[in-house]
Amino acid sequence: MTLEAGAVAAGVAELCEVEPEAEELYRQWIAEGKHGEMSYMERYQDVRHDPRLLLEGARSIIVAAFSYYTPALYDGDMGGKRLKWARYALGRDYHEEVRERLSQVATAITEATGAQCRVTVDTAPLRERYWAVKAGVGFIGVNNQLIVPGAGSWCVLGEIITTLELEPDAPCTSSCDGCMKCVRACPGHALDGKGGLDARKCMSYLSIEYRGDDVPDFGDRIYGCDICQEVCPHNAGAAPTRIDGFRPRPEILALTRERIAHMEQSEFSCIFSHSAIKRTKLAGLVRNLKWKI
Repeated sequence: MTLEAGAVAAGVAELCEVEPEAEELYRQWIAEGKHGEMSYMERYQDVRHDPRLLLEGARSIIVAAFSYYTPALYDGDMGGKRLKWARYALGRDYHEEVRERLSQVATAITEATGAQCRVTVDTAPLRERYWAVKAGVGFIGVNNQLIVPGAGSWCVLGEIITTLELEPDAPCTSSCDGCMKCVRACPGHALDGKGGLDARKCMSYLSIEYRGDDVPDFGDRIYGCDICQEVCPHNAGAAPTRIDGFRPRPEILALTRERIAHMEQSEFSCIFSHSAIKRTKLAGLVRNLKWKI
């Protein structure tokens, strides 16, 4: 049913406690401050450790990956002066799009079996990529992204936690080939070459989550960063998304430095209605213009 809902890959895992090795890696990452100002990642450690706490009687988790990829957004365009945005943010807010699609699946499960379901889309303290690997959906690349075999990393995840006992899929055992292109290309040197990420050096974090003004020069990108995905060989054959809601909005692609610099809040709210870009707020976009673009 999840594939019928537009997912490019889906799988099932039995819900249980997170393995000690993965738990320790996460705790160490937090202890070293590599999550930056994202203090919400420190909270609800009990739920991150055991996601069965998200739904009483939960037994299974369905993980689905949805492609948002659109190719050749900037090639030969406006003399190379168009502002660059992370691809995932150019269409409808993925939280809304994926939740709507998975909610239909969850409703069908409840109607057919009586089982209870809870849909999550990057909105609960859930180790999404960990469970995606457990469910056989993909593997964690050197770029710290979930890579879906055959679809690459241009995907967002959504989950259905359910009281229904489902047959689990085998975990994904694929891995990167060690080319390290992402490590060399990362402008902030945020990748450690072992699958780890220091968010404090990552342009995606700095342009979206970070609220300070002391940001480095990251070139021509105003919101987010796709560089580690653009150079990844696993993305070479990625197919364009089939989901209309994820296709880029012309009104966002058409924005210029000058228009953003003089933008009123009402215009920002109108253009970025139902957009993930709202997270950085108008003040964040204006701050990002200080970078050399």
